[in-house]
Amino acid sequence: MDGKLYIKKIIRDDKAVFNFDGEEIYLAQDNTLLNRPDPNTTAVDYTEVDGGEMIHQRNTTYDQTINGIIIPKNTSYWALAQRLAAFFQINHTYKIIYQRVDGQMIKISDAWISAGLQIIPVPYEKYSQWSITFTIGNSSWTEYYEDNSGNEVYVNNVTILLASLGSGGEIWDSVGLKSDDTGEEWETGSGGARIININSTKNIYPVWTVEGPCTHPHIQDATTGTSAEFTRSIAEGQTLTVNFAEGTAYINTALASRYLLGELMMKPGENIITFDSDGGTTDSSVISWNNILS
Repeated sequence: MDGKLYIKKIIRDDKAVFNFDGEEIYLAQDNTLLNRPDPNTTAVDYTEVDGGEMIHQRNTTYDQTINGIIIPKNTSYWALAQRLAAFFQINHTYKIIYQRVDGQMIKISDAWISAGLQIIPVPYEKYSQWSITFTIGNSSWTEYYEDNSGNEVYVNNVTILLASLGSGGEIWDSVGLKSDDTGEEWETGSGGARIININSTKNIYPVWTVEGPCTHPHIQDATTGTSAEFTRSIAEGQTLTVNFAEGTAYINTALASRYLLGELMMKPGENIITFDSDGGTTDSSVISWNNILS
């Protein structure tokens, strides 16, 4: 994912958004297209007995300075400066959304302000230069997608049918027609295990969604050997949402993480996923995720 990118917008942890629309608050020319900085590899957390560095023990944080210009048109200079100052606050974390020339958007999470906002005015308040520096605590670039309302949504969504309803399937291979009696979801099959291909460079901890009525739902990845279960029932009209990256579970908007056991992790490549429950009429659940690109 090396290459030049445009900073499209910045999202604060309270969902406040700062768009760079190019009307009155601009990115400076040297920040319109950005090359990804090299991670800082000067700090080593610990070494082996013989002094060799352990794998992944280098500090991968790096700083990203953003330079911009204020050019008042329909808004007063001071109102624009206040808008910048109100958004960039040190008691928040941020996501930086980049956009490639081909339109694909990429997200970097876990950014925080390491050098506060600087606004340098010029005489008569015709324009100002401004700058701010973030420290990036997570160097991974992930897929990013929005719905028509500008809300972040997951790029990948896969429905997993209830394993106990599996009827097997059939598939043609190089020899001929093969039938599956174990519930593997092949062509013409239903239920059973689902093979999902993860096009990510790193392991994925997805979001799992189950709509009630469902008793004791559980899900597993036979490839990674990870599994999770929710030890309570989900009533009709309720939705269980589990974020395995955060370790949280909600029934609608009510926190229910104490009833969640285990975790689900999917590795790059093929993963065999199975969903089942102990009762209810729910016959499927959904896992959602954004691939990590680098």
